[in-house]
Amino acid sequence: FSFDAPALSTLTRVNAPATGSASVTVHGANFGAARYSAGARLGHSACEASTWESDTALACRSAAGHRGTRRVAVTAGVWVGSLTEAFSFDAPALSTLTRVNAPATGSASVT
Repeated sequence: FSFDAPALSTLTRVNAPATGSASVTVHGANFGAARYSAGARLGHSACEASTWESDTALACRSAAGHRGTRRVAVTAGVWVGSLTEAFSFDAPALSTLTRVNAPATGSASVT
């Protein structure tokens, strides 16, 4: 008696801020038959919270991440299924500088 590995097909959201806490629903097949059976990872980080919705859907709240495209993986029991380069995090954005002028020579502190 055996089970098929999870097969991922789509995500409801493919990008999130680097700070995390974005809701993502992963769709596919073979995510398990019960609420305790599945979990998800976005890149190298486990989701802050994973909620099994059905054998074909799993909700995930993303943890903080770094700029770039990441693999999405779903674990159901001992089986793992993944989708390569399926999710990305925004690059950090600079919003303000406290020093807007500096001497042409030498050094200056900027925060």
